[in-house]
Amino acid sequence: MMNHNDFPKMTEEFDRSVRRALDSLPERESKPVRRFSAKKIVCAGLAAALCIGGTAFAANAQSWFPLLFPNGGDANLEGYVQTADNAKLTDENEHYRLSVESVLFDESAGTGVISLHLANKKQDGVKPFTLAHLIDSYRNKPDITWSTLSSCYAEEGQLAFEVMYGDSGFCGSEFYLDTARSTDNDYYFEGAFAISSDYRQGEPLRLEALEPGKTTVRADGAGTAKTVLAVDLPEFQQMPYLTSENGDVTLSQIGIRIRNADMHCTVDEVDTLSVQMRDGSEYVILDENADIDRTLYTYGFNSTEDTDRIDTEIAVLARAFDLDNVQSVTINGEVYPLS
Repeated sequence: MMNHNDFPKMTEEFDRSVRRALDSLPERESKPVRRFSAKKIVCAGLAAALCIGGTAFAANAQSWFPLLFPNGGDANLEGYVQTADNAKLTDENEHYRLSVESVLFDESAGTGVISLHLANKKQDGVKPFTLAHLIDSYRNKPDITWSTLSSCYAEEGQLAFEVMYGDSGFCGSEFYLDTARSTDNDYYFEGAFAISSDYRQGEPLRLEALEPGKTTVRADGAGTAKTVLAVDLPEFQQMPYLTSENGDVTLSQIGIRIRNADMHCTVDEVDTLSVQMRDGSEYVILDENADIDRTLYTYGFNSTEDTDRIDTEIAVLARAFDLDNVQSVTINGEVYPLS
């Protein structure tokens, strides 16, 4: 089973090599995208390793991320979401004004969601992003969350959004355009992101708009796509979470982290995943055979330097859980009680 937006990010080394190669890419190529089998692909291009996209910001406290949580499921996140009302989260140049409308980061699972507004100050109607094409057979599937969203990426001369940390640390991410709210010169996005293995606890996060085809040399000497705009994200609050007895499974209100050293490649081998509630109900997150995928973004990496196998998977979930009602998680038929 393949993560539909992470085929080129299956290892961090490969991910970084793709980013370094962006300067020399003459044309975009097609790439597999997102979870599920490799046949479920988006014609997006290798440059989609630096994705852009997202959704609109709503002032209503019950809906900070209306594209990613269309049923208002983010209401349970009140108290943890940082919004533009309590922080100055804007950067601009002669071409664009970038504003972070709301952001939530859960360090326990390593997942986050973010809502952006990009204004084209030139008012010339030239969009600085490209919409990925989802193959028709996977559009608007009722139980595949991402099949209703418009993923974005950047070609040379356009802008790619990335959540970053440290000198040159990249979170994995997927951004989606709110096509209903966006206009020719104002664009609203929502993105889901997940930390990489080199993230260190408590590291500040920032949002950068990057331009593939040009280069920024970071403080650590790493060369990445050129930074065009940057916004330091506000300090996050620790969120509640549950873990399995062996610590291999962590479930938060918006994410799950799974580590299994016995798996050859975690993101390929998790075929079924569900959450069991104390009231007897069950919520299925993944079921490959039933075409169910209720994740917004998934990312796999090797957690230690002494192995090149992907043993850890992080998924941003399309539902905010009432953790007090959660009893266990079942992965590929194995039950993990949580406490």
